[in-house]
Amino acid sequence: MSTETAPDAARPSTKKPVAAAPAIATDVHKSFQLGTIEVPALRGVSLTVHTGDFLALVGPSGSGKTTLLNLFGALDRPTSGKVEVLGRDLSTLSKGERARLRLETLGFVFQAYNLVPVLTAAENVELILELQGLGASERRKRALEVLGELGLAELAERRPTELSGGQQQRVAVARAVASRPRLVLADEPTANLDGKNAEQLMALMRKLSTDHGTTFVFSTHDARVIAHASRVVTLEDGRVVSDSALDSATRPER
Repeated sequence: MSTETAPDAARPSTKKPVAAAPAIATDVHKSFQLGTIEVPALRGVSLTVHTGDFLALVGPSGSGKTTLLNLFGALDRPTSGKVEVLGRDLSTLSKGERARLRLETLGFVFQAYNLVPVLTAAENVELILELQGLGASERRKRALEVLGELGLAELAERRPTELSGGQQQRVAVARAVASRPRLVLADEPTANLDGKNAEQLMALMRKLSTDHGTTFVFSTHDARVIAHASRVVTLEDGRVVSDSALDSATRPER
């Protein structure tokens, strides 16, 4: 009887599959046409967003922050280069597939809140879950859970006009994370908030990231917001000029 062992190639692998990075940009260029003038917004950006990042995109207005967020959110296409989200090359996806990707795996937070005024806070959070096909009882349960995590449990039945700006933005964050996305993209989420509400919102977002393993990428100009980031990527004139991991010793003073 042979005592030879099976070759390695024949043995079943015991390695766990490595999850795809939430977002990767490779040599990305993006230009916009203004009349006869081509205006470059991104100039050869390469950036990998790692699982669990709480990443701040910083830089002056016009540096390309929002453009990069829109590309990661499958809301726009690069002029050249490659954008991958959760292992999928966005250039290979149809319009419908991109919409499905946004609905099922991404969360969005906008500086203007974008809440539906005739719906309550809980109903606004439930809206994405309904589009995903969740039943009414599960939608309500999950909406109330995430509103509770953001300190809004007692305000669940109020409409946006009955909430402060800070409370409205927390509802917007609840809506973004209720579907348990792997990646949340936030464009200047504290732009319309005062210092106290901005600090509170970022602390809650960071807690959600830590508790649920959700990756956040957000743009900001605010040093108080940057203080909460685990990683800071600086853009200037459409290029990445620095990429730094922050620890408690290197974060700016709040």
